[in-house]
Amino acid sequence: MAQVVSDTVRQYVKELKERGAIKTRQVECAFLRVERHKLVEWVYLKDDKGEFECEGWRLAKRKFDPRKPDLELLKIIYSMRPLSTRVNPPSSSSEPTLVANMLELLELKKGMNVLEIGAGTGYNAALMQEIVGSSGHITTIDIQDDVVEQTRRLLQASGYAEIEVIATDGAEGFPENAPYDRVIATVGCPDVSPRWAEQLGSNGFMLIPLQHGAEGFNPLVHIWKEEERLLGKFVGLSGFMSIQGKLGIEQKPSFEDIARICSRKPKAVHPLPDIFKEIAESWENKGRSEFISFLPFMGIVGDKKALSFNPPSFWDGEKGAAIVAQDGVALYGDESLLDDLKSLGELWERFGRPGFLAWHLEFLPRHRAGEIPEGERTWVIERRFFREIARLA
Repeated sequence: MAQVVSDTVRQYVKELKERGAIKTRQVECAFLRVERHKLVEWVYLKDDKGEFECEGWRLAKRKFDPRKPDLELLKIIYSMRPLSTRVNPPSSSSEPTLVANMLELLELKKGMNVLEIGAGTGYNAALMQEIVGSSGHITTIDIQDDVVEQTRRLLQASGYAEIEVIATDGAEGFPENAPYDRVIATVGCPDVSPRWAEQLGSNGFMLIPLQHGAEGFNPLVHIWKEEERLLGKFVGLSGFMSIQGKLGIEQKPSFEDIARICSRKPKAVHPLPDIFKEIAESWENKGRSEFISFLPFMGIVGDKKALSFNPPSFWDGEKGAAIVAQDGVALYGDESLLDDLKSLGELWERFGRPGFLAWHLEFLPRHRAGEIPEGERTWVIERRFFREIARLA
């Protein structure tokens, strides 16, 4: 069995490298050393007859013994899929390609002090501990007491007793171990917590999946301090479930809303506006360059019309929804949604089809409202603690 596990892990890491998720030797070594299955005692799998429901899906609970691994479940654990480990409220081990991509973006070094928001199974914390080494330190926090108890126990059994697993609201951070070289959130965040900014070291940075639309559309934002300013830039995509606690808000729309809408027959299907033909084709063909370039524009300029990217969808709380596919725009609401969609596409075209790297972000505390800039290429997103100022280069 040990040989089967070893071969499975090596194949898993090989696939992550082939997909471009693992780029550096240090991240590759971490994935080879941390055995994901040792941090799992059960998973929830999609099953139409399952007794549990979460995010619009029926799920069945499957127990797993890390000491005597079931080969079918072992294959699932070392697949490229996320693992659902809790329902109502949910918790999970994220999709491995996303985990690897975020580790690369963190640029961790030996001796670093890291704060993680959202413990999950502890897999990401263990990977980070491998990279920062014995001279570094990982603090991971979670609001769910049962998650913390299980994760702490399994990390200790797997040889990572030095990782601190703390039960607290993620919005508070953990000031006892500050300042941090890195702050990473592994949950979708509707805002940046002021506590994270306070606890971040002057030369460190945060990597935050920051909501810019519907639940699950959380572009990865690299955020750093520059004198008294908090600046940011987009560096990738993610589809995390939403944070709980003080930062948690009612989503617009939720995963359940998206699943419910997509299960219905549309009121009408219209031909795609010209600009969206390229966007839809790039999504369907998995190249995704045009679609991904359009995402931050839609999430910022069209903020009041929330966005989902799986499937490519546009939502308005009053008008309904429009879902984009190669064969047309499916409308689940008012016909004027098609005009709204077309107008956004034309504006994106007029600005030169800006992508992720074209945006410069700044986060101003709400009490500094007088400093909000104005201009044709500047937009403001109102959040709970911060106003996000987004400028096009």
